[in-house]
Amino acid sequence: MMSDDREPQTVGPASVRDRLGMMLAVARSAMDPRRWLIGGLAALMVAAGGVVLDNWSGGDHQPAEWPWDIGLGTLDGDRKANSLLSEVNGQPIATAVRVAWNPELAGRPLRDVMEPAVRIVGVGESWSETAVNWSRFLLAVIVWSLAGVILVRMTAADVVRGESVSLAQAVGFGFRHSGSLLSASLISVSCFGALWGLAVLGGLLAKIPSVGPLVVSLLWFIPLVLGLLMTIVALGFVVGWPLMVATIGVEDSDGFDGFTHAHGFLTDRPLLLASHAVIATIVASVAACLGWLALSLTIWFSGSAVSSGLDAFDSPSDLQVVSSSLSEASLAGGGEVPARLVAAESGQPADIPFSSTFLVFWVRVAHLLFVGYVGGVFWGVVTGLYLVVRDSADGIPMTQMWLESDDTPAESLGEDIPEPVEDPDVSTDDPA
Repeated sequence: MMSDDREPQTVGPASVRDRLGMMLAVARSAMDPRRWLIGGLAALMVAAGGVVLDNWSGGDHQPAEWPWDIGLGTLDGDRKANSLLSEVNGQPIATAVRVAWNPELAGRPLRDVMEPAVRIVGVGESWSETAVNWSRFLLAVIVWSLAGVILVRMTAADVVRGESVSLAQAVGFGFRHSGSLLSASLISVSCFGALWGLAVLGGLLAKIPSVGPLVVSLLWFIPLVLGLLMTIVALGFVVGWPLMVATIGVEDSDGFDGFTHAHGFLTDRPLLLASHAVIATIVASVAACLGWLALSLTIWFSGSAVSSGLDAFDSPSDLQVVSSSLSEASLAGGGEVPARLVAAESGQPADIPFSSTFLVFWVRVAHLLFVGYVGGVFWGVVTGLYLVVRDSADGIPMTQMWLESDDTPAESLGEDIPEPVEDPDVSTDDPA
């Protein structure tokens, strides 16, 4: 664990150029395919867990958003890559805004956590629905916190120390800190729940005939104060939860340290945190858009090339979407694989022959890796944001980070340690 005896910073705070360079570096670090796999598996586990919980409750719920059905936020209006590129000439400013500000796509982990949280505080139809929403919330917090601390550890080691942490080491680090990750989130949830419970007592008091409504109306300023405190706690969790994960991932600390660090940044450096959060959103949105362009062109080129060979001696056929039941929900937009390979003998578009099952599988794996890439970008910019704010608030340079190898003895690293040399003037004979 990182020592508390930190050396004072010998240089001044990082310059604006260094901070921007850090944000770009962490986004570039997300190009590691291992992080795509971690982020994709996390998104898949959250979606699959939501489906299981919805089926268990038996109620009417919205269809699960599988990774291959992900919404593209501001890019949803025109999902074809060539159409988006063609809009640059006609509407350059509007297209630039769509590309540079897309928090819905870039903030997928945070959105997975906040959607069930919003439904929890809403008016539920039944206790079972509330229980399902709580379960979905805890599932998203646990899965994305675990995946996040792994991605943060890998990103920080790469950008700060220039070292590559193996996947086994990063995963082991994440599971060792799973309790700290959960406790950091539960501190905020417990505070919010305690305030909510106090407000509920006011509702129970109002049920007393005649006297209850009068007393509650006279003391209504108390629920207002509780509501203000709940708003502060909720906003602190929205902004603080990613920073809690980043604190644990970078500092190798516990849940309480993650909670205090995150909320300390919110109170000590609110303007710096807000300004660089905007920069992080822009960087993540642009990186996500570039990843989407790469995915859509990759799928389109592969499908078109195979289709041209398949139609060499026949009339050309179109490409067909297989990632979703709705063509407009395709990331590639309008076509992914040759239609002849997925055309069913029954004539029903939803029926795909068994021979093309693996084709559908690989296309969906490509979408899954794209979602994982977006998750890696999100946790990358969170890491950069934490390092920038830590540099200003705590005076710890952005180039400082502790790794397990720092405490590893030199002999275990294969280094030669010189043997002690005896002083020839010192006699080893026993005194007379």
